[in-house]
Amino acid sequence: MTLQAAEGPIRYGLTSEWDRLPTYHHSYEDDTLPKDPRQWTREHVSQWLRHITTLHNLPEVPSSRFLMNGKALCLMSPSMFLARVPLGGKLLYKDFQLRLCAALYSRN
Repeated sequence: MTLQAAEGPIRYGLTSEWDRLPTYHHSYEDDTLPKDPRQWTREHVSQWLRHITTLHNLPEVPSSRFLMNGKALCLMSPSMFLARVPLGGKLLYKDFQLRLCAALYSRN
C-alpha cells in the first residue's frame, strides 16, 4: 500500500470553524469591554466578572480573587480559575478563552 501526499491542504470540519462560536448576549456592560481581552485593565476584568456572574446567576465573585489585568488572565490555567472560583470557574475560563480566540482570529 502506497500513501500519496495530498495536492493541497487537508481541511477538516466546516470551512469556517469560527462561525460556529457561540454568540454573546450583548448588553451595555459587555459593549464597554474592549473586544481583545489582552487589552483589559483591572476594572475591565471586574466588569467582566460582574457581567458573567449576573448573566449565569452565579454567586458573586470577590474582586480580590482577580486583581489582575487581561494579560494576566491569559496566563491562567483552568485549575487556576477553579481555585479562585470553585462554582463557576470552568464557565469563566471558557468564556474568557472564547473571547480571546475571537480576538485573535477575528477577520476585522
